Amino acid sequence: MDIWVQYALVAAVFLSIKNMISKHLSGKYEYIDYLLYSISFSFVAIWSYVIISGHKPAKIEGDDILVILFRILIVYAIIDPSIYKAFQSCSNPAKASCVITIEVVITFILSVIFLKSKIEPKSIIGMILML
Repeated sequence: MDIWVQYALVAAVFLSIKNMISKHLSGKYEYIDYLLYSISFSFVAIWSYVIISGHKPAKIEGDDILVILFRILIVYAIIDPSIYKAFQSCSNPAKASCVITIEVVITFILSVIFLKSKIEPKSIIGMILML
């Protein structure tokens, strides 16, 4: 089994756990409250690791700061609130997850267009199985 498949399977398991936790929290808190605490805890944990391990953050090259800021904007202003509200307003997080899984097809199409990825039969079969 390729290493990327192993990592992807681990991610899939923990994404499912994250979805269950998100469903639970979305019934108790507004998204902004959740965001405030999660980012604060993450900030403390990441900088504690950096300080304790002595890790030296790499210098950001050129326009990558804009790419990083754009990604942060997309994640925290669009993706996460949409997922949070989807879980909040449905009875079963699996329903929302099924619709969110459409991102696999969208990512495939965008990678073919922008990254010039090859269309491989394995990828098509994998997407069909996912859906």
